[in-house]
Amino acid sequence: MKVKDQIFYQIATNRDFKVGDKLHFGDEINGQSRIFDFSYTLDGKPLHELAFKDSKKRMFRDKNLTFETAKALANYDLFMREIALEEVRKEKFPNLPSRFFCMYLSERKEDMMENFNKYKKYTSSKSKNFAVRNQGDSYQAIAVKVTGEAFFCKGVGIGREGLSFNDYKKRAVEYWSQSQTSNEKTKEILFIGDAEVVEIFGEIRP
Repeated sequence: MKVKDQIFYQIATNRDFKVGDKLHFGDEINGQSRIFDFSYTLDGKPLHELAFKDSKKRMFRDKNLTFETAKALANYDLFMREIALEEVRKEKFPNLPSRFFCMYLSERKEDMMENFNKYKKYTSSKSKNFAVRNQGDSYQAIAVKVTGEAFFCKGVGIGREGLSFNDYKKRAVEYWSQSQTSNEKTKEILFIGDAEVVEIFGEIRP
């Protein structure tokens, strides 16, 4: 769907945006590429090797190893989902924005701020899980004015569901083929084109 001078919202991670900053999305890979940088080691050794060794004693007595293994499984799931989505998009929906090159946006300020306030709560309470996953990250709640192409995820969202690669590909077909004119609440927007930062509502710095 084409959009022109439309206002959407985003929680920007590890950026230092200023009002008036102009951006372009669609040519360079975005932050979603972090899935290619996940590491699955602990103290320099592969997690699976440590987990197998630990299980011989008594399943996951080492709490840190248990957490790191669970995090690795979650990251593998995310990786498999995103690769399935991109493969199906290239094969069947090449005209739609790539999740690896787009800007992720929210349609409603209220939804964006609800998530931003959760981040503030987690960081202020020093939640262990949040701190470990996002150590050193900073966040900005922003509004942008955009002109370009947008894909609206409405009726069919796609989460981390622990599916096989082939099942994720089936879900990807549903995701990419969903109606853009649905009256259901928008879950996310994938945008490529030109964007300008028009307002900053808040920041969280490490």
